[in-house]
Amino acid sequence: MQKTKLINKVIAGTILSFTLDQGGQVVQAEAQSPTYLLRAKCVDSGLGNARQKTLDVSIGKAVYTSRFYLGSGNRSASITCKIRQVDSQPLFQTLQLGFGMRDNSTTSPPVVVNVYVDGQQTESRTIAPTQQEVLSMDVSKATNVTLEAVCSSQSIYCDRVYFFNAALQPIILSPSLNK
Repeated sequence: MQKTKLINKVIAGTILSFTLDQGGQVVQAEAQSPTYLLRAKCVDSGLGNARQKTLDVSIGKAVYTSRFYLGSGNRSASITCKIRQVDSQPLFQTLQLGFGMRDNSTTSPPVVVNVYVDGQQTESRTIAPTQQEVLSMDVSKATNVTLEAVCSSQSIYCDRVYFFNAALQPIILSPSLNK
């Protein structure tokens, strides 16, 4: 009888510790899900317009759900986001961007999309109607990120650049650091 109780306690303890460990992993995975860039403190910092608006758009004969757009007009539009306080620990490892110009913008000149990390240009892509780009960049040491759309013409208005992905991926802590 005593032996049976002892075995039951050991089995119950093992199951409980396994459950707690699994639960900890679930919480860790949830805490490390991507963060939408515009959840940070962001300001419109260009001459054109930047709008947060969810809209389904066709880019390259595929449907994307845009979360926001930059409309450069015949100049430029940009948005700057503070993704970390100056003296705080880094929260994010990478910024993943997906953007493009609509299929029905056939008369628009191309747009140059520049990405700046703490004021330094890190990426530049020129896109035209029906084209899309996907970028991933390291922001582990970044405080601010700027997205800029520059029209390639000063006399003809450029159509909007639609962003269907703007995800900040968190820094992943190894399991040994979490325990």
